[in-house]
Amino acid sequence: MKDVRMSFAVTVALQQTDVHWLEADLLRQRQAIFLAVFRQVLTAIEAAVLLAPLGPCPACGGRQVQNGRVPRRLETLLGRLQFERVRLRCQQCGRESFPLDGALGLEARTQQTLGVRERALWAATEVSYEKSTRFLAKFTGLAVSRGTIHTLAREEGTRLLTQDAAQRQAVFEQGQAPPPATQQPPVLFIQVDGTGVRNRATRTSMETKVGVVFSERARVSANRIELIDKRCVASLEPAQAFGESLWLEAVRHGLEQAAQVVFISDGAAWIKGVHATHFPQALYVLDLWHLERALRLTLGAEHSEIPALVAAATAGQPDEILRRLRRLAVRTRGPDAHAALRQLIEYVQTNAEGIRNLPRAPLWGSGAVEKQADVLVARRFKTRGMSWYRPGAAALQRLRLLKLNGDWDAYWEARQHELARQAA
Repeated sequence: MKDVRMSFAVTVALQQTDVHWLEADLLRQRQAIFLAVFRQVLTAIEAAVLLAPLGPCPACGGRQVQNGRVPRRLETLLGRLQFERVRLRCQQCGRESFPLDGALGLEARTQQTLGVRERALWAATEVSYEKSTRFLAKFTGLAVSRGTIHTLAREEGTRLLTQDAAQRQAVFEQGQAPPPATQQPPVLFIQVDGTGVRNRATRTSMETKVGVVFSERARVSANRIELIDKRCVASLEPAQAFGESLWLEAVRHGLEQAAQVVFISDGAAWIKGVHATHFPQALYVLDLWHLERALRLTLGAEHSEIPALVAAATAGQPDEILRRLRRLAVRTRGPDAHAALRQLIEYVQTNAEGIRNLPRAPLWGSGAVEKQADVLVARRFKTRGMSWYRPGAAALQRLRLLKLNGDWDAYWEARQHELARQAA
């Protein structure tokens, strides 16, 4: 295909001389010039495509003929582009197609370029769909409705979730090799937590499962530690699917090569199940902060036994904790207080292994995963009055995870490569 060359003149009617007026005027002209050039290039592309023989209908093999021109609208980064393109119609089956759409890499219902789609979703991962619409209009001049952004989020997020499911299926059902390790860490940390999101359909809570995998830490200030190689996994799916995704991420992080693997949990039953199913070789550790919180909530923040119970935990002595709690249970009066203490004893019994392993672990806390749960979920999905349908929440959450893990630019570059059409 030959180069498309054109020239044009720009006239600036100097009504004002301040730079602010000049900036606004030139921006308006830039948009008009861009759209004019765009239309001319589309005309050249279509003419080149139509020079080739039309060929048979891909559906039935019948003869295709030109059947008029049909308008199309496309939101671009520099404004709304409206143009017409040739329609082909099969004389045998009636199938319609548009050669220019194929040359441009445009699907039938696509109304935005990839650049518009990316910017709209970048905004939507941070603020509400309504605010995203206003933000785009104010700062980019893009006219993308709230409903359109919601639809784009569902499409791209679902695409990512489908890719995730295919990766899990390839390894866990088809027996393909897992991804290769990118490092060989001396210690690999895995932290898991869950947080609820309001389900609009059931008016109950649905749990987002969050996991963090990392091996390198660096102190950047007196009260702040940075996780150098952190990767996050999150899902609204059942624990089995979440555990498989977390295992795949851990394998990339050097799960099989690490000298030690430490799995830190708040003691929830489903998290223990993820550990037992996918990370049985890892040292299971109960987060000391959660244990201490459970003690204070049940016994009272200032109970005299708290220091001794915490000391027994740090020494890895669950039996000593249970002995002291049972002694307290004998003296406890009232059915509610007694039931709460029995529940606490059961919690300690269930997580005895995690307490016993505390002295062996180089890290006790699960602050990293709690931070990621706050950043990934709470700040976007749990503000006042918010509720979600599961498919929409899952799709948007997957897009937010893409950004959190630093994969955003690589994903959109891959999307652009996928849609690329080389000139003849």
